[in-house]
Amino acid sequence: MSTAPSTRQRLLHAVLAFSVVVIVGYGSDILLPRHPAWMITDDLILGIAAAIVVFRYETERSRFLSEKLRVIRDMNSFVRNELQVLYACLDHPEKTRVPTIERSVERIDWALRELLPGGRLQSGAPVEEIGKRSRNAERPA
Repeated sequence: MSTAPSTRQRLLHAVLAFSVVVIVGYGSDILLPRHPAWMITDDLILGIAAAIVVFRYETERSRFLSEKLRVIRDMNSFVRNELQVLYACLDHPEKTRVPTIERSVERIDWALRELLPGGRLQSGAPVEEIGKRSRNAERPA
């Protein structure tokens, strides 16, 4: 998962967008004669350039927010699964209940520390895969 752009990167993108709009606007001022019909064309060209910049920004922002929501959904599923394990262990005998609770608490703690900031492990395994592995590890062989 990509991280949020730094302030420096955002500033660079803003300067680049500003430069593109100024160059397109200035170029159209030079190339188009000063006639009322051409002035509207000039404004349309500048408007299209600005619309493209905004569209690109909104597309990237939407992708970034979608990825964040995916991590939240995955984390919610992971924690809910672990809570189900905790609830199910209430029926277990006392001697197996405590280790089951400890394992579930450790997995939830690990997920909160390791998965939430980036949404993936260093190996790149998605959150769903971790949940499957932890449930399979708990089943007796």
